[in-house]
Amino acid sequence: MTYRLKLLLLAALACSISACTPKPKPPADPATAPVVPAAPKPSPEDAATTPRLLEAVETATDLFNRGENDLACEQVNRAEGVKGSGSPADAELTKRLERYRQACEPNE
Repeated sequence: MTYRLKLLLLAALACSISACTPKPKPPADPATAPVVPAAPKPSPEDAATTPRLLEAVETATDLFNRGENDLACEQVNRAEGVKGSGSPADAELTKRLERYRQACEPNE
C-alpha cells in the first residue's frame, strides 16, 4: 500500500467514526423548563399583631435564660391579661406564655 492510500483510508475511517457519534441535543426551550414557584410572602396576619404579648413573652424568655426566675414569673403574671388577636403567631406566643405559667407554678 502506498502512503497516499493509507492516508485516504485513515481519513475515511476518521470521517466514519465522527459520523457515528451521537449528536448533541439542542438546549431546552425556556418555555418547557419546569417552573419553580416563588416562596410565599409572609402575610401580615402571620405576624404577631399584639406587641404587648410579643414583648411579654420575649422579656420572660430573656429573664428565664438569665436565671432570674422570680422576675420572669412576675412578668408572666403581669402578661396574664394580655390577649392575642388569634393570628397563628399570637397563638404560638400564647402557648409559650402558658408553658412559662406552668413553670412558675409551685410543684406539689
